[in-house]
Amino acid sequence: MNLSVSIQVENVIKKFGETMVIDGLSMDIHPGELFTLLGPSGCGKTTLLRMVIGFNSIDGGSIKVNDKVINNIPVSKRKMGMVFQNYAIFPHMTVKQNIAFGLENKKYSKGEMERRIDEILNIVQIEDFKDRMPDQLSGGQQQRVALARAIVIHPEVLLMDEPLSNLDAKLRIEMRNAIKSIQQQVGITTIYVTHDQEEALAISDRIAVMNAGVIQQIGSPKEIYQRPVNIFVSKFIGTSNILKAKLVEVNNEVQMELNDGYREKVENLSKRAKVGDTVLVSVRPHEFIITEEKDGIKGKVLNSMFLGINTHYFIDLGLDEQVEVIQNADIVDLITPGETVHLKVKPDKINIFDIEEEKTLIEVSEAHEVH
Repeated sequence: MNLSVSIQVENVIKKFGETMVIDGLSMDIHPGELFTLLGPSGCGKTTLLRMVIGFNSIDGGSIKVNDKVINNIPVSKRKMGMVFQNYAIFPHMTVKQNIAFGLENKKYSKGEMERRIDEILNIVQIEDFKDRMPDQLSGGQQQRVALARAIVIHPEVLLMDEPLSNLDAKLRIEMRNAIKSIQQQVGITTIYVTHDQEEALAISDRIAVMNAGVIQQIGSPKEIYQRPVNIFVSKFIGTSNILKAKLVEVNNEVQMELNDGYREKVENLSKRAKVGDTVLVSVRPHEFIITEEKDGIKGKVLNSMFLGINTHYFIDLGLDEQVEVIQNADIVDLITPGETVHLKVKPDKINIFDIEEEKTLIEVSEAHEVH
């Protein structure tokens, strides 16, 4: 059952009283994709989701499904399924009755209802639990029931608001894999809201990173992780160490100079970057190399955490700068706190931002070639 529709959000505005929550936001969601709104609490992502389903009115702009404006269509006519954080399943009904609930207003024949319920029980893998009551189910099973109930009505759009935040860590990983595979199997256009960046990276086709009601960047998980457009995205997705550097010219090539006179050549800088500028350099913990050579940045190991595959080091570079560095555990013996080390960076991986607006100085056309 492929029900893929596109969604266009055009210059949408939402105010609560005098407070502007979303001011002229636009984005296009492709048919059949799992599109995630990612951002800190209070950034407007749930407000936007509730505008799509119709729980919140739209104060300006338009939302379209397959180019048809839905601003004034009531919730009941929007052909959308919603999965909430707290499941919202009925405690006094069995799994099967919960799933049938959405179909009962649709006037289906008994045979068609049975067929649909069996199909969805199979897709979300809870056929063995169909006669159980919700309080006999684990959190993950309850979430599967909520998902089945949303999908069984064959909605055009599936909306999910922090669906995994009530589950423990191990179950969250299991359920996000389940959601991804169910969404792909059903092929339904899905908007997924989360504040958990790892969850967003794991399940999304594309991610819109939001902050304070504004979309900072839209892209694939890989694009957003490897080439964040500004410091906010760089720090919000994964861990970033932010260092200051100066752009210098050496033998007709532009290099960035970090602490202790350590320099690296910089490729694909945008025209906005000028020699002599002080810039911000974002280095992910695994983009550092701990080296024996003395020509890197000198630092002192404060402490370390051995986590099986990797070891995380916390290193003081002086000048109130501390960085986190991740090394493969099998590369080197554990470095003890108090030892002096030297750090280099992987110049093709790092990102460089201007100091005023904190926007990227890397030409993004090159970014797609990052491997």
